[in-house]
Amino acid sequence: MKNKFIFLLFLVVVQSTIYRSQNSTFSPYSRYGLGDISPTTFAHNAGMGGTYVAYKPDSIMPIFINAGNPAAYALIKLTCLEVGGTFVNSKFTGNNSSLTKWSTNFAYGSLGFPVRSNGGACFGIMPFSSVGYDLKNTVDEQGIGTVNYLYSGSGGLNKAFLGYGLMPFQNRLKNFRKKNLYIADSIKHLSATSYKIKDFGSKLLSDFSLGLNVNYLFGSIQQNSRVIYPNSLNYNNTFRESALNVGDFTGNFGAQTAITIDSVKQSGTNKRRALNEKVKFTFGYFMALNNTLKVKYDATIYNYILNGFGQEITRDTVLSNSNQKGNVTLPLEQGFGLGFKKGERINLVADFAITNWSKFNFLDNVNTLKDNYRVGVGVNFVPEKYAAGSGAFFKKLNYRFGVSYQTGYINVNKTTISNYAITTGVGFPVGFGRMSSMVNISAQYGQMGTTDNNLIKENYWKINFGFTFSDRWFQKFRYD
Repeated sequence: MKNKFIFLLFLVVVQSTIYRSQNSTFSPYSRYGLGDISPTTFAHNAGMGGTYVAYKPDSIMPIFINAGNPAAYALIKLTCLEVGGTFVNSKFTGNNSSLTKWSTNFAYGSLGFPVRSNGGACFGIMPFSSVGYDLKNTVDEQGIGTVNYLYSGSGGLNKAFLGYGLMPFQNRLKNFRKKNLYIADSIKHLSATSYKIKDFGSKLLSDFSLGLNVNYLFGSIQQNSRVIYPNSLNYNNTFRESALNVGDFTGNFGAQTAITIDSVKQSGTNKRRALNEKVKFTFGYFMALNNTLKVKYDATIYNYILNGFGQEITRDTVLSNSNQKGNVTLPLEQGFGLGFKKGERINLVADFAITNWSKFNFLDNVNTLKDNYRVGVGVNFVPEKYAAGSGAFFKKLNYRFGVSYQTGYINVNKTTISNYAITTGVGFPVGFGRMSSMVNISAQYGQMGTTDNNLIKENYWKINFGFTFSDRWFQKFRYD
């Protein structure tokens, strides 16, 4: 009954995400590309600076889903449900004015489950991009007079995904040591150096995982612009309208591995001493493919004047295309990650990624975007994960911190719109019977853009909240 209730909650969140108003951004920079690109991570990663490439979640409760790198699905050993939302408060500042906007939206819903002993699968839905802007720029054009430029846009794209992760060499280290451990020194076929090299390689292969996501992008983006001559009868006003409808597949994949150090050589001896806390170094890679999406679009351009009642009188239609077919080529994205984990207390990860927006193609329009570079560092700290008794709740809290920086891919007035943020978060453990759950809350403060060169600066707060439910589902019970 409990599992049915949780699955029903997941379906409600999915439906809310599909039919959301798409009003999750008010940024004027969502006018470019496909809008404001949403992160591929959940609330626990958001508190760690959005890092995920080398992040290997624990395979014991509570289990987190790392949707950014599908190679991490291989570590899902229990059925895991994650749902979440986002609160955004943004202050936009120009040269002579400022404006504050806020919104609350469902962010994601995802369900992961183990597949045999060395794999895991996951499916879910989350936003891919959001568009939401309403701009006015008044310019005194030489020889013409006052001209008003109005721009507005709304909508966005969603992403439904299905992924699978696998550890194909999970037993490699165990089998290697079993084969070579109990052989007499007189008949060993490996020297000490060869044994160490092969043992090291077996560790990397045993922890090696591959993963793939198949994504279905769908949604629509509407954009309008007007050029108005309020003080002149010599020029016709111009209206432009476009609507883009997307429904096509793309994909991303990733790989992870790790090396665990569980003992160190004692000084002055040939003996080794077991570490109280094992040390693990993790490595990750991911790639989001630059697939070409089949899209449909409408485009309308007409000139008009206003009569004495303020009504539009169309003078001539320049363009009227309906249900046209076209292509949008996504940018290729690649990332590398490093991680350091000490016991069950400290997990430190760092990401570096590049997105080739300079190769982005939007209906064969001229592309002015630049390649974007992203760097992030984050840490998760748990005082005592398996604490019990008095005060155990506070010892099991997850404390998270992080920073991130993006060079930006939008160039306006010869200025690149960069983005930086600092993050913090807390995970609160919650248990219901056998089920282990966690409430994840993170806060992010950042700045995007600048007021230089007549541009707009956005200072924003984002509160990410998520719920993680881990339990054993689909069990077969035996009765004597």
